[in-house]
Formats: sequence, C-alpha cells, structure tokens
Amino acid sequence: MTEHRLVERETSLATARSRVAGLRAGTGGALCLVAPAGAGKTALLGAILEDTGPVRVLWATAGELEAHAPYGVVRQLFSRALAGLTTAQLEAIAHGAARPAVDLVLHRPGAEPVDQSVMLNSLYWLLDGLTAEGPLVLAVDDAHWADDASLLFLQHLLARLEDLPVLQVVAARDVLPDRRRPALAAVLADTRAVRLDVAPLSPNGVRACLAERWGAEADDAVVAACAEVTGGNPFLVVALGDLLAARPGTTTADAVRTLVPGSVVDTVIQRLSALPPAEQSLARALAALDSAPLRTAAALADLDVASAGDAADALRDAGLLATDGPLAFRHALLRSAVSTSTAPAARDRLHRRAARILAEEDVHAAAGHLLEVEGVGDAWAVGLLHTAALTAFGQGAPHVAVDLLRRAVAEPPPAADLPALLVALGTAELHAGDPAAVITLERAGQGVSDPVLRAQCGLALAAAYHVAGFYDRTVPLLADALEGLGPEHGDLRLVTEAMLVAAALTVPAAVADARARLAAHGHLAGDTPGERLLLIQQASVSNASSAPIAEAGELARRAIGDGLTPEQTASPFDWTIARTHLACSGAYAATADLCARGLEHAAREGSVPLYAAASVTRGWAHLWAGRVDDSLTDFDEALLQADVVPGGQVLRLLAAAGRAEGLLAQGLQAEAEAAVDDVPDAVAKDPSNATGIHLLRARGLVRAAAGRHDEALASFEACAERLAALDMDSPTWCDWRAPTAESLWALGRVDEAWAVARDGLEVAERKAAAGVLGHALRTIGEIAGAGGLDDLRRSVAVLEASEARLQEARSRVALGSALRRTGQRAEGREQLRIGRELAHRLGAHALTERASAELALAGGRVARIDVTGVAALTSAERRVCELAAGGLRNRDIAQRLFVTTKTVEVHLSRAYRKLGVGRDELATALGS
Repeated sequence: MTEHRLVERETSLATARSRVAGLRAGTGGALCLVAPAGAGKTALLGAILEDTGPVRVLWATAGELEAHAPYGVVRQLFSRALAGLTTAQLEAIAHGAARPAVDLVLHRPGAEPVDQSVMLNSLYWLLDGLTAEGPLVLAVDDAHWADDASLLFLQHLLARLEDLPVLQVVAARDVLPDRRRPALAAVLADTRAVRLDVAPLSPNGVRACLAERWGAEADDAVVAACAEVTGGNPFLVVALGDLLAARPGTTTADAVRTLVPGSVVDTVIQRLSALPPAEQSLARALAALDSAPLRTAAALADLDVASAGDAADALRDAGLLATDGPLAFRHALLRSAVSTSTAPAARDRLHRRAARILAEEDVHAAAGHLLEVEGVGDAWAVGLLHTAALTAFGQGAPHVAVDLLRRAVAEPPPAADLPALLVALGTAELHAGDPAAVITLERAGQGVSDPVLRAQCGLALAAAYHVAGFYDRTVPLLADALEGLGPEHGDLRLVTEAMLVAAALTVPAAVADARARLAAHGHLAGDTPGERLLLIQQASVSNASSAPIAEAGELARRAIGDGLTPEQTASPFDWTIARTHLACSGAYAATADLCARGLEHAAREGSVPLYAAASVTRGWAHLWAGRVDDSLTDFDEALLQADVVPGGQVLRLLAAAGRAEGLLAQGLQAEAEAAVDDVPDAVAKDPSNATGIHLLRARGLVRAAAGRHDEALASFEACAERLAALDMDSPTWCDWRAPTAESLWALGRVDEAWAVARDGLEVAERKAAAGVLGHALRTIGEIAGAGGLDDLRRSVAVLEASEARLQEARSRVALGSALRRTGQRAEGREQLRIGRELAHRLGAHALTERASAELALAGGRVARIDVTGVAALTSAERRVCELAAGGLRNRDIAQRLFVTTKTVEVHLSRAYRKLGVGRDELATALGS
C-alpha cells in the first residue's frame, strides 16, 4: 500500500510555516498537533518538518510500550545529536549544569542520582548548548505514548521557549480527556503552544483520496458512502479505497456501506491468517514488541534470524509492516488489530517472554512488558520492576518509578519484602507530589516489627504528612517509631526525635512535650546530622520564646556548622530554617554570605531546590538589612522555581510575604497588593501551615499602607492568635504588635495604640533584637508626639549600631520630623538629610519621598539625587555584571543564576548603556 499525499491540511501547514519562519528569525515557539487515530498527524508532522529547510530537526517517536521508560523520548531526541559531536564539542556542551542530562542521554555508568527538578534544569541547558550552532526543531510524534518524565520536560520547556531559538512540535492522538495522563493533559492544555486540531476529511477530501488510489474520479454516491462509513478518517479512507480496488464490482455505494470500518481491521486479520506460520508468529511477536531489532523479534517468535528476515519481507509485501526504518507495523491501527486477534493468554505469555529476553539489554523495556500483564507472584518480575524503579528515581523520574513500583506491589512480592517495597513506593509518590503517598506509607507501617524499618517508614510517612499538612498525625507516628529505637541505633534515633519535635512544635497540644524533649538534650555540639537537626529545633524554640535572640543565633551557628552539611543541602526546609534563625539574630551579612555559598553549591550541583531555598532566605536577610532591590531580586528568583521544587507552597508563602514588604518600601502599592493576593486565602490562613503567619502579617502591612486599617488589624489579630496557639509569640518570629499599634493610632484609637505599643516595647526589650527594638521604640516615640523624642533618639542609636539600615533610615526620618514639629529645625534637617540619603541608597523610594517632603518643610534644601553609573543598575543587572566582570561566559552566568542566556544578554545590554562601557571595561566601571 503506497503512501498518499496530504489532503485538506493547507491551513495547518500555513500556520506551521509561519512558526518555522519565526524560528529562522530566532524566535522560539510551540505547535501541538492533535488528531484521532488514522487522521494523518504523522504525515502532517512530516510535511511540516520538510519545510524547515536547513534548520536542524531533533525527532522522536514514542512507542506504546515506552510510557514507563524514564526520559525515553528525551533520549531519542538528543542521542543522535550528541552522537554526532566531537569529544571537544560534547565536553563544551556538558560543562556545568548540562552534565546530568548528557550522562542520562548517553547512558553513562556511575552517574550520580539527581532530583527531578535538577534533571529538568539540566535538560534545558543541554538543549541550550545544542542551539549554539543554530535554531532547532524539537519534534515528538505519538506523544500520547510518551513517558511522563519526557512530557514534564516538554511542559517545563514551554515556559522558556521565548528565550531559545527552538520550535517544539508535539503530535498526539486525541484521546478522551478522562483517559489522558496528567502530564499529557498539561502539555495539550498549555496555551503557550499553538494547537492544530486535525479535522476529518470533507466529502471533497474523500473524493481526492479515492481518485489518487483509483486513478479515476468516484461518483458522488460512492464518495458520500465512503465518507459515511469512515467518518472522513484518512487512514480508513485509503484502506477502504484499496480494499474496494482489490474487489472488482464493489465500487458502488451499496457495496461500500457493507464495509464498515471494522471490516478494514477484519481484512487485516484475514490477510494475516492466510500467511504461513512463520509470518504469523513474527507478526504476533512484533505486535507485542511494538518495534524491535530483527534478532529480538526472531527470538520472541522462536525463529532463526534468517527465517525471521524472510517472514518480515512477506509481511511488508502484505502491507502490514513499514517498508523502511525499524521493524514495525505500518500504522498503530494495524498493530492493534494483530494484537487483538491474539488470545489474551498467548499475549500475556509473549509479554513475559519479551521481558526476560530484554532484561539484560534494557531493564526499562523489559519492565514495560511486565506492565502489560497481570501479576502472577513472580519474584523475578518483582525484582526487575524494583530495579527499574530505582533507576528511574535516581534519574529524576519519580512518576515513572511510581508506576513501576505499583506494578511490583501488584505482582505481588513475598510477604517479607512487601513493607520495604511499599516504603520505596510511598517515597516515590511523595517526590512525585502524589497524595497517595500517605495511604501507601500508612500501609507500609502496618505490622512492621523491625525498629529500623519502622523508623524509616515513619520518617517517610512524616514527610508525606508534612506535605499534606497533617502535623497532628505525625506526632504519634514518630513517637511510636522512636520508642523502638535505642542507643544501639545511633544517629537514627536523634534524627527521628528531631523530626518528631519539628512536627510537635506546630501542634498546640504537643508543644510543651516537644520543648521538654529539647531541654533534656542540653548542650549539643552539632557533630552529627541528628544533633544538627535537633539544634535547629532548639533554635526554633529559643527564637519563638522571650529568650534573648543571641541564644537562637548561637544555636543556629552550631546547627549550620560549615554550611554544607548533607542533611541540610538535601532538605531545603532545614537549610532555610537554620539560616533564618541566624538572620533573626541580626546577623544579616553573615546570613547573606552563607546563602551565597549555598547558591554557589546549588549552581555546581544544578540543585533547583537548594537554589530556591537560598534565594528566599537571602531575600529576607537583605530585606531586614534594608537592601530592598536585592531582596526583591531574590524573592523573584525563588518564586520562579516554586512550581518545580518539593515544598513549593511553603516557598511561595515566604517569598510572597517578603516580596510584598519590599514592594511597599519601594512605594509600589498595587504590586504589593497583587503579591499577597496571589496566594489563596485558605492557604494563608491554614492553621497547619506556620509559614502562613508571615503572609498574614504582610497582608496587614499592605492594607495599612492603603489606609485600610480595620482590615489590617484583622490580619494582625490573626497573626497574634496563631502565634499564641503555638506558644511562639516572639517579635523576631513575627512582629505584629508595632504595626498593630500604628494602625490603631491611625484610626484614632490612641489609648489602645499606646497599650499595644508599650507591650511591644517590653517584649522587644526582653528579646534584645536591634531591629524589632528599634521599631518598637520608634512606634512609642511617634505615638507619644512631643514627648517621644528620647524614644526616637534611642531608636536611632540602637539601629545605628546594628545591620538594620532600613529601620535606621525610618527612625531617622521619624526623629527628624518630630524635631521639626517641636521647633528644633536644624537638628531635624540633619536627621532628615541622613535618613533621606540612606533610604535612597537602599532603594526605599516611599521613605525617600517622605523624607524629601519633611526636609522641605524643615527649610532644608532638597537636592536632586542623580542616579548614574553603578547606582543606576538594578540588583539583577548588577549581579550579572559582577559575574561577567569575573570572566564568566553568558551561558555560565545564566546557569549560575538559574535564568536563561537571553535574560543575561538583556541585563548586560542595559548595563552597558547605563555605564557607557563594554564588557572589557565592566570590572573598572564596577570598581569605580
């Protein structure tokens, strides 16, 4: 059966050609072809790619049995491109973040296990490296059969195609929405891709197809009948046309209507039945394999290679197999027909035999066959599925690991092996963001007597509970696991207890017991992971109490140690919380330096979770230090990664809260409103999520800045209630009293404001944290009016001796304003001048404007502050320039900052214009 030309696809081709033209001009984009089986999507895709001209095309076709091979489609896309590179070219591309992806594609042995977000980032940089030689088309056919890991990469790429000269073209069968896997549904629904739905042929299209097959025009009645029985499906139209042509006298409308589409499939079966046994065996073996080398198909069909070759030729002559390319059926519908004609028991035997044949060569291909059959309690099958799952998990494909492990559990394994298998499954589900992790791990823990396995299961389930917000379930779970551990279990006992305490501190009824446990440990040196994790919790308790903040800072320093302890780099939450306690102690510069080290480590490892954690933590350190522009850059970078890292919701809450405060400092009220409103109210107010407290406070500050003080008070009161329930009412954890007093004062409720402010000052005095103490003194001083000058002077003195520059600027402006109002204009002008210059240097535009207005009222000269040179650079531009001045290439800078190369180019271009220099003069310009 010869191939036919495209009919009625001119509109789709025109749309595709415009995208290809844009690609040649350097603009990336995406196309998504969706069609029913047999509608000609592969032919349309081929026609689109023929029009690409000299643009390189990376092509992959997914197979029905490849849906569980981790990054199987990705490997197809990139393997041929990498195979054609010289050693030097390959090393240039593999440099830096692209290394894990290159190791994956080339099946390099000994590659380190990576997180999914790391692999997605690495694959992006591999693609970026390949575009150095010019634009690329990334084409995937039969994407409905693609593995989830590859589909996640394609979706991940859609958000970044504007910055890459890449046209992504995905062709998929139009399956019912309820049968689409989530990863496929996400790709098909993404509005960043232009969707081309391949429609059935019209009667005129059917006429054209029949004319091509018969060499003559068909009459209207025959065309109408063919359109009716085929539904305008091009494959069925062609198959029906060939069938009619082979049966003289049947090219009438009545004869056509007797040959419904099912008869086309029946004809395939009849054609196969008429062939000799060798051809039938090979066809059925190939239907099980989907596509395979001749030797593999021969082994499964119990044929020698020569006989299998002759049988394959006969099947090609019969129109069943493709005439070129790998050994495969000419169309998926033909393969389906042959598979359907095979008895279910025989089909299962073929898949199980195929698994054993392929096991030595490709564990994932072998596992794919086991996924096609029901379990029979085969221990070998369980072992192979488990091995394949571990490999997939280590390659950053947890969704694939989940499917493989679920199948292994269903085999089923021996009873003694089931708990460990369930722990592995629950852990994979947890990393894949699957809520079923809770049920799986709860099942794993039932009846487990081994204390070590029980603790490991408990820790995994605790992590699942943490993601789901079930902290109250975590406490009894880990308490039970801890009872079975003794001194002989070493650090596992401390790690388990640390996780127990972390959960208990978020459950009001368990807080007292958690604090007692921590107190019982006394002084910890921080020599082991368990000790360091306990130290983090000791710092949490100290920070949340009335104890001087210096105590929490010291505990945090011991927990951090050299800054790169394994359990902290593996857990972004622990990484963040330890350094946040240090920042709360006022050590903003030290915290920022530690975060910079973390960012460098994240860049070397390609770790997106650690990069996001370090960014949000440094954002708060910068904000509290008053480096507003730097803090906003950090928060923005953290939010960019929130969707691809575990625990992204916590990250989003912290970054959104900090970003809103930074935007307020810049006077960007509308943007600050949007920042806090982007997070659903239910998430911010969820009592099981302690980080929501910070967003509630940020909402209060935003409402207060807009003059909506009643709404602001409601947010601050919610903060107070949440903190009181957890017995952690500390101003260094969440300072709600000072802004509450300010809103009460603004509403004219002076007595209430004064009472809250005095209470806030007493709490701040005990905590002895310069930032909150300075704020509390400023609040008291402003409410007291003329009698508050001493408090304002003390506020300035306290803050001047700290690292809290923005708070210092605010207090100087407040003091200068009070001095002006009491007639002490000369001293007032000096404070206002210093405060204004400091606010301007920090990027606090709202405070700068207020200081300017007060300075004018005080009779001072409000000189224009020119922003030129390095001062004119944004924080993001300055960071890029510093790295470029240090000798890094644009691509290396982009990898370091987890942005695109195009973003780096844009920042540099703007910086060159502002500084009036080129790249070679950057170092000198920055130094000046």
